[in-house]
This record gives sequence, C-alpha cells and structure tokens, in this order.
Amino acid sequence: MDLIKLRTFCSIAKKGNFSAVAEDLFMSQSAVSQQIQALERRYGVTLFDRGSKRVTLTEPGRILYQKAQKMLELEDEINHELDDLRGLKGGELRVGASTTVGNYVMPFYLGKFKQLYPDVKVSLIVENTRIIEEKLLAGEFSLGVVEHEVQNPSLESIPVERDELVLFVGPDHRWAEGKAVTKDELMQEPFITREAGSGTREVIEQTLNKAGVTQLNVALELGNSSAIKTAVEAGLGVSILSRRAVHAQLESKLLKPVRVKGVALERDFYLICVADRYLSPASLEFKALLENTESSSLLPKIA
Repeated sequence: MDLIKLRTFCSIAKKGNFSAVAEDLFMSQSAVSQQIQALERRYGVTLFDRGSKRVTLTEPGRILYQKAQKMLELEDEINHELDDLRGLKGGELRVGASTTVGNYVMPFYLGKFKQLYPDVKVSLIVENTRIIEEKLLAGEFSLGVVEHEVQNPSLESIPVERDELVLFVGPDHRWAEGKAVTKDELMQEPFITREAGSGTREVIEQTLNKAGVTQLNVALELGNSSAIKTAVEAGLGVSILSRRAVHAQLESKLLKPVRVKGVALERDFYLICVADRYLSPASLEFKALLENTESSSLLPKIA
C-alpha cells in the first residue's frame, strides 16, 4: 500500500481543499488529484464529494480515513522508535561474558556505556565460556566477551583486553615466602582448577602445556573463582586465576603470589559475535567502545 497517497488523502480530508494540500506539498493540483484517483481506482469507490468550494468525505472515504489515520500513526511510531535506536535514545544492549571478565572487567565498560547512552537498557549475562558461546549462537544476546579465542567458524573473535594470570598459594604454604618454583614442582603440587568449559581453565592448561607443564595434579574442580580462592586460603592446594580476581586477597596478604620459572602467564580477552548477524545500533556502539577504549582509562589500577 502506498502510504504517500494515503497521507495526501488524509491531508485533503482535513483541509477540504485540493489546492491547499498541493501548495503544502509543493505539488501541482493535478498531481494531487491523480493520487486520489489512483486510490479510488484501487478500492473501486469514490472518496470525496467534490463541491465548488470544499470537498467532503463520502461514506467509503470516512472508513478509509479512520483506518488510514491509524496506519499513518503506526508508521510515525515506527519511524520515531527507529530514530531513537539510531540515536541511542532507547533500545536495549544485551551482552554475555565469561565468568572472570564478566565479574571483574565488563562492569567498567558497561558503566562507561551507560554514561554515554543513559537511555539504553543494559543487561549482562555471566556464564562460563562454553555456555556464553552457546547462548550467543542461539541469539540470546548479540555480543559476548570471553577468556580465550573461540574455534567455532560461525563466530568472529577480536582481542580487546590483555590479562595477567597469577599462581597463588595460602599464607601458610611453603611457597608463600616468594621463591620462584619450577615446572616440576608445580606439576607435583595439589592443584585447584575451574570446571570443564571454563575459559580460564582452558587458557591455563594451554599456556602451561606450551611452557612444558604437561600434567597438573588436579585435586579439586570448583565452579567459580570465589570457591577456588577460599579453598587455596584453607590450604587445600594451589591455583592460577586472573590477577584481577585475586587482587584484593593478594593486597590483604590472605593469598600469596608465586612465580613459575620459565612460564609467562598471560592471555587475551576476546569480543565475539556471530559472523554476518545483524547488530543493533547499541551493540555496534558497545563493540566500538571495546575495540577503541584503552582499558587503563576504565579499570582500577592493579599493582
């Protein structure tokens, strides 16, 4: 249906004059008449009683006018809402993040986004990396940030944040004095790790394996960083997590950092999205924020 003709029709119904509407639309009167005639042919009815001074709606014309008004109001609402989305005066941003980056990094980026676009509703879903990939592919959110590069060919991944991992022990552990340990010593020590599917676990295993630490003595598998920190503090073993996850405990001396000779514990956080899938204006802006903002300007300094 031609909404332009309907808009012209409604204008004539309100003004009661073809020439006045033609002047408002910067059109010739004949062009306006042709639009109305096209509508009349389309519906097989006469829409106006054409008097000498003023035109009035016929009965079919009144029916069309009532319906056309609703249609044009709906189109105006659509245009308004889409304009708001383009200008980020509304809409929603849904982001998924794996556990460490979701708990310790993403809140600062989302806080910055809310400062820039306060009218956009923001939500963050935190799960382990495997679940974030599954939910992203299922369309539950349009962007994810995870702790290692994904292998699924349907997903695009971009490194957006460098992260330091740290081996840590309880304050009474024999390694707490600060002496660097060897790879063999690490492989023999009871190790507490995250559950299968955790991005942190996969990165740690890959990094250690490349450095020659081929087999960890896994004593416990726990589902979150808080449980791991408590278990290490209780003397149940040693572990490796993001320095951001253990910063407070290291500062308060509840946990102690330990170096491993010949092993550099670092990784990247990755922004992921489904290749060629539509991204809303809010998602595009948040993606740009992650790609272009120096994390040092947002994240707390860690010694």
